Amino acid sequence: MSLQQHEIKLHNGAREFTTLTNLTQTAITQQKFDRVIFLLHGFPDVNTTFNKAWPYLVAHYQTRNETVLLLAPKLRGYEPSSVGPEHEYMLPCIADDVKCWIHEVIQGEGDKPVHLLGHDWGAIVAFKVANLYPELVASIACLAIPYLANLHVWELAWFAPEQIYMSSYFLTMQYGWLYRGKLLGNDGGDDYLRRLWRYWSPGYDASQGEIKEIRDEFRKEGVVDAVTAYYRHLFRPVSLWKSRWAVDFAKVPALIMCGEDDGCMSKRILQYEEKKLKADYPRAQVKLLPKAGHFLQREQPKAVAELVTDFFDSFAK
Repeated sequence: MSLQQHEIKLHNGAREFTTLTNLTQTAITQQKFDRVIFLLHGFPDVNTTFNKAWPYLVAHYQTRNETVLLLAPKLRGYEPSSVGPEHEYMLPCIADDVKCWIHEVIQGEGDKPVHLLGHDWGAIVAFKVANLYPELVASIACLAIPYLANLHVWELAWFAPEQIYMSSYFLTMQYGWLYRGKLLGNDGGDDYLRRLWRYWSPGYDASQGEIKEIRDEFRKEGVVDAVTAYYRHLFRPVSLWKSRWAVDFAKVPALIMCGEDDGCMSKRILQYEEKKLKADYPRAQVKLLPKAGHFLQREQPKAVAELVTDFFDSFAK
């Protein structure tokens, strides 16, 4: 199945974001599409992470005689053209990028539904966009990250104490002397990225090309410090307060999906979330995907595409 991808640029002020799309710039400018799906990647990853699911997403809407516009941008800081000061990697700043992208693409055409499909940090960004700009999105699908915003610390410690260890890599991202060597491959030959991916997705054998693509991006000027800044803001009280992402699911329905074998996020959190959300939020659906770890869009692309498109079709404003 052919990807048939094009490369365009999206913008937020002076920042420029390289974006993969299935339509030409001319077709986008002339609004020759029926709906939009933004594909938001996570860490440590890049915007090609949805490539295996890409053909299934396009094919689904072809069978419905619809033209879907897929847009997979590199998030803020993942290339030199969007790198900025350390304080500009708070979650509201990243959500503002998505808001600007939506306005740039839609151009006032409010009858075209916009959906967000996010993985890892991309999922958190999708939650925050739904929190800040619910009028802009019809629905969201969040991969590998449970909702979390309705949980207290004591609940996490009680129902999924293993998450403390699973999230210990957050500490690595706090100090340049610690994360630079690991992420740039200067750690004495010990392949940190490959080991991290294997731990998070034990059933997935990442290729050398996949790992190299990410490492090559991180080696570009300013990128490795930018992409780890997301994690440093988690330890700053003001940033954490501003980054809260409570979503009104009556306004923005959400599909929340995690892999059963995820080594980054405990499946017990998702299972607990399912119980909490079910009674009060019927438009927030939870799915545990078997035979998948953290990178479920790479591991089970067809299943992910089918579940996501079925959900989006149910909630198109």
